[in-house]
Amino acid sequence: MRFLIVLFSIVVFAVSCTRQPEINFNFLKDASLSISTKLQRYLESDSLLKTRFSADEIKLLRAYYEQVDFEPTIASTDSTLLKKGKVLTALVNESLAFGVPKELCLPLNDSLHPVEVELRSIVNLSRILSIVKHGFFDYTTKQSKAVQPVDVSILKRFLSKKLKKDRDEFIINQGPVSDTNYRFIAEGIYKFANDYTIDTLNYNPKKDKEIKENAKAFAIKSLRAKGYMNSSYSAELFQHALLEFKTDNGLDSTYELNEYTIEALAESNKHRLTRAAISLDKVRQHAPYGPRYVRINIPEYNLYFYANDSLKAIHRIVVGKRNTQTPELVSEIRTIIIYPYWKVPASIIKKEIMPEVYKNPSYLAKHHYKLCRFNDTTRINPSSINWSKRPSGFNIIQMPGIWNSLGVIKFEFLSNHSVYVHDTPQKALFNRKIRSFSHGCMRCQYPVELGKKMLEYDQEGRRKKSMPADTLDSLVRIGDHKAIALKTRIPIFVEYQTVTTHQKRLTFHLDIYFREEEIIRILSQKKHIKPISK
Repeated sequence: MRFLIVLFSIVVFAVSCTRQPEINFNFLKDASLSISTKLQRYLESDSLLKTRFSADEIKLLRAYYEQVDFEPTIASTDSTLLKKGKVLTALVNESLAFGVPKELCLPLNDSLHPVEVELRSIVNLSRILSIVKHGFFDYTTKQSKAVQPVDVSILKRFLSKKLKKDRDEFIINQGPVSDTNYRFIAEGIYKFANDYTIDTLNYNPKKDKEIKENAKAFAIKSLRAKGYMNSSYSAELFQHALLEFKTDNGLDSTYELNEYTIEALAESNKHRLTRAAISLDKVRQHAPYGPRYVRINIPEYNLYFYANDSLKAIHRIVVGKRNTQTPELVSEIRTIIIYPYWKVPASIIKKEIMPEVYKNPSYLAKHHYKLCRFNDTTRINPSSINWSKRPSGFNIIQMPGIWNSLGVIKFEFLSNHSVYVHDTPQKALFNRKIRSFSHGCMRCQYPVELGKKMLEYDQEGRRKKSMPADTLDSLVRIGDHKAIALKTRIPIFVEYQTVTTHQKRLTFHLDIYFREEEIIRILSQKKHIKPISK
């Protein structure tokens, strides 16, 4: 019995040692105490602060309020908001206008005690200013970045501004505004957030009964919710609103409610602006590209060639389908190949070519395919194979020519994904707005013109111009397979940015591979601290 009593005492002692100390909130409800006094007592309580803020945020709060003699920013009493308090509490709801997802701020609501609102609002201001400057997501590890508090002097400079416009410009200017691309997207986000209704309801086009039963009625409802239409209706107003929406979302210029249009209409403006915040964050954190490079933006279906720090060419591209996605990568274009061979990937051989060959062996000759065994380039005569037994284990190479799936020119670079930039016989696909049709490679419109531009700038610094740009036309006319090594390799960046800007107006491209949807999901899982009630 004595043993059991001792054991019980040990257990009770251990539990009592691990239990969190009780936090006394009574002083917050004491009407005789001023807000300043309550703030000071709150900030003196380590146990209270540590359950709500990070160590760096606690340090910031203490430093800030010591410098302002614990003068409140939010409220003069337990129920009266100061003018600056209204600005700061509204800032959380407006954070998307500055490219900061609301999920990264501490939530504010009417159930919170004013002191809690006060401290959270200062921390939120610090987070917004820090995020605008340094970013909020690590796109390599797919994790939220730790947000470091800003200096107290920056908080005080913001709070010294009197006009809303001055405050808003102060926040935007914390970012790398010397980068014109960044500045245009930041200004575009701010303008869109102030010009359109920020609806919050997302729909699932594949499951929502309302959309399936009457797509036009849903389109009208969505356009009104987003601020493209008012409550009145006419066919002309609807068509005008629909075309404006399609323009803003990189869609076609018809009145058709196709699957991509419905997909865009089903997305709320809040969700759309969160994607814009992610795009801005990617631009903010991107290292300098260098004086000469190729940049491909997958959701935009465009290729950009820069030389001497200026844009020299824009080409439409076709990218991978949703089930054969184009990867993001960084590499260097080292060779331009005229009339390339195409070594068909094993997945395409198995899923697409061999089923056709089993039905009709002449399929290989018709499409100029060379049949061979693994690790052997010796041609096999298809007629020597008993196809009725459905044999496998073949390599297939498509011979050079205008029929080749890679077209007449290929831009080669090292990649673990076996993808390239190349020509295509299927020119009509470049007329589509949503160009997601390939097996993963990037098909380029007018690739010979792109190759000539590359060669033109590749001659700079050469004593002897061994390959003038116009020579490319001659080589294409001759029709022979030839590899042209570039003197200076051209960095290539294949990226994924769903929101771009043109003349300071945002374009929201479809998140065609749902990659930014994954980032939004990760952000929404961020845990928030439990509030202190009034």
